[in-house]
Amino acid sequence: MPEVERFVTNSGTVLRLSPWRGDPQTAQVVATSGPVAQPDDVAQVLEHLANRDVRTVVTTALRAADQHPFMACSFTVHEHLVLLHRLINQTDLNPKKHGVRRYFTQRSKLRVHPVQDNDHDAVLELDRQAFAPFSTFWQFDAPALDEAQWATDVCHRRLIRGASGEPAGYALTGKTASIGFIQRLAVDPLVQGQGIGSALLADALRWLSLMGTREAWVNTQPDNDRARSLYLRYGFIEHGEGLVVLRWSKDSSTQHPTQ
Repeated sequence: MPEVERFVTNSGTVLRLSPWRGDPQTAQVVATSGPVAQPDDVAQVLEHLANRDVRTVVTTALRAADQHPFMACSFTVHEHLVLLHRLINQTDLNPKKHGVRRYFTQRSKLRVHPVQDNDHDAVLELDRQAFAPFSTFWQFDAPALDEAQWATDVCHRRLIRGASGEPAGYALTGKTASIGFIQRLAVDPLVQGQGIGSALLADALRWLSLMGTREAWVNTQPDNDRARSLYLRYGFIEHGEGLVVLRWSKDSSTQHPTQ
């Protein structure tokens, strides 16, 4: 299938279809605009993808309210995520002015830099190492990294370099309308616990505040205790329902029910 395809269903739902992790037989489907997807829309997409020799389809992370049309078409739960949320305010922009010292502390040697084009491969390797203890589903490849950077209207890409000059941690932060997203935050396992994740998250929240964002969302793996602890320290609150990624496989489904 093409690298990225815009697909419009008969009812007007617009979905973005793209190869998952560069595999042409595995596609990710993301609803982007138009009416809320219904089972008939999902069945239409599955038929379209089957004609392109796609055998496996995964969704983006979905809330409970968005899962029904996919579940009605034989999708099953593939991955669970913890969803966290916090409001953005002036404290995030200038915590010292507001007397906030509980967090937003950065060590003087930790300088946050923009990600440069020539950092691309090193950032990918850092991401691989950071998420190696978890499911391979979470590890970015080059297309996934590129797509994350274009998933929101505006993207803030920052990293902290180690002693050798290579990235020791990086973060992608996005903004669409008044909503912010911590899209990715990864730290080299060899230097975890040195404040790198905290510095990157503080920088991300300051940027969101500067951009006039009202709220921020982030998700992480249920067993990533270090990440969950970091987000909770920075004022995020776990959202009860969480998120799930759904998966459909041609090998385990012979029909696409629409009711």
